[in-house]
Amino acid sequence: MDTQELTALLTEQNTALTEFTAKHEAEVAELKATVRALEAKAARPSAGGGDLSEVTKQAARSGWTDTKGNPVRVLTKSDRMATEEPEIGLGDFVRSIVTGPRNDTEVKALAGAVGASGGFTVPTPLASQFIDRLRSRSVAIAAGAVTVPMDSATLQMVRVASDPDCDWRAENAAIAEGDPVFERVLFTAKTLAGRVPMSRELFDDSLNVGAAVERAFTGAMSLALDRAAIYGSGTSNQPLGVVNTAGINTVAMATNGAQLSNHDKILDAILALKNANAADATAMIAAPRTEIGLAKLKDTVGNPIGVPELVSRIPLLSTTSAPINETQGTATDCSSIVLGDFRDLLIGMRQSLEIRIFDQPLAGTGQLLAVAWLRADVQLARPASFCRLTGVRP
Repeated sequence: MDTQELTALLTEQNTALTEFTAKHEAEVAELKATVRALEAKAARPSAGGGDLSEVTKQAARSGWTDTKGNPVRVLTKSDRMATEEPEIGLGDFVRSIVTGPRNDTEVKALAGAVGASGGFTVPTPLASQFIDRLRSRSVAIAAGAVTVPMDSATLQMVRVASDPDCDWRAENAAIAEGDPVFERVLFTAKTLAGRVPMSRELFDDSLNVGAAVERAFTGAMSLALDRAAIYGSGTSNQPLGVVNTAGINTVAMATNGAQLSNHDKILDAILALKNANAADATAMIAAPRTEIGLAKLKDTVGNPIGVPELVSRIPLLSTTSAPINETQGTATDCSSIVLGDFRDLLIGMRQSLEIRIFDQPLAGTGQLLAVAWLRADVQLARPASFCRLTGVRP
């Protein structure tokens, strides 16, 4: 066998080995993904034994079960949706779509990500990491709202509409009537889209464009998620937020609204929660102007007003998603303070994310438009756990 034949044989064997390795890695990755999906769905440890996975622990902690008695995974603000660390971030995924992959890791991330509609379906580990980063910037999550991962477009749950009646009774006397009322509520995933316009030159030349794109998406989409979770109208494909859900408690500043001059109205809202047998409030959420207005309160001689202990122990969070143009009587410059046990605010989220890059809408300026879609919905486990203080004027 001469040198040329030997070289050809080695090349052929190398090609065959490369193809076999790629096929083997793909099959192993597919099997791992299948095992993770089954483990998450059944909330059971893997067949290999050992410690319970984080998915299983989260499901066990929640106390929730499905119709077959299997634990349901529910995430608190300290839990993570991602069960593994992706090798690249969302921003680098977007950049690799625009400029092409720079290395094998990005090639692997893009492989099979093109959907039938032309968009790029973000790999599950990367989508979960992005959702975790979005959740970390959400005021509603910081207040205590829990995340319910959705395996399908809809998810049913039961909530308590009214508490049962209990009373002392004499021997052989009738037991007081008053059964609890349970309601069936349905999560229906609704679409949240975010868009980031960027120049071609920026994608080509900037070292940190990936991180910048991810921050832009997480910032904008977390704000939109807060707006829907707390103030959503339930129309125009928005989820129904806390303030528009029937059964929450309400307290008004005045018929035509009023400025906060002390903490009395907030104490009235706390009283409304206590009268509804709600758990202690985990947070109160307001517009930034209300947060600063409360901090500026002074007595008649200019000294800062002391904050009652019942109020001071409730964290005050602010978000620009809070509207400041609500109508109260004749006033149109009002806002609200929403307080309660935000652990009863449930945000259902699909673990999928799609990215598309458009060049036509901004062709005149030579820019590209990155658009991301995710799907979510909002439900309250117990509406009486919340109170809305309306008519707060500047």
